[in-house]
Amino acid sequence: MANPKKLSTVPLPETCCLGIIVLMLLFLNGCGDGIAKRYPASGVVRFPGGTPVRTGTIEISNGTRWTASGEIDREGKFSLTTVRSSDGAIPGDYRVVVRQVILTHRLPAAQHDHGELVHARYRDYASTTLKFTMPAAAKNDLEFVVDKAN
Repeated sequence: MANPKKLSTVPLPETCCLGIIVLMLLFLNGCGDGIAKRYPASGVVRFPGGTPVRTGTIEISNGTRWTASGEIDREGKFSLTTVRSSDGAIPGDYRVVVRQVILTHRLPAAQHDHGELVHARYRDYASTTLKFTMPAAAKNDLEFVVDKAN
């Protein structure tokens, strides 16, 4: 009687682990983060006359589950983030909100250095008048002009 041939010299548990590792590497390498392509977008938020909004957050939404947002710095500048820092936004039509949370309860009035306040209409998607279309472009420079609070 002839000797039976061995089908494999790798034990079954090691074969399964190797297969799982290969599948995970293929998945992670080929699928990205599963979100539509995003394009860099940055810009400035100003009041009429050019004075920058000096504090707050800007957020954009196109009505899907994906929004993008960015912190507004002292010069009114921001960079949009959807998933990873400054990765931009997905192309489409957006509504824009600007929110400010200013904590001054422990500071004397002379030390309040947050700049002017943004009008309340820009805090909510239902009342904001800011809209724009995000193009699929390599670089997107945005500018939003908002009214001051009354």
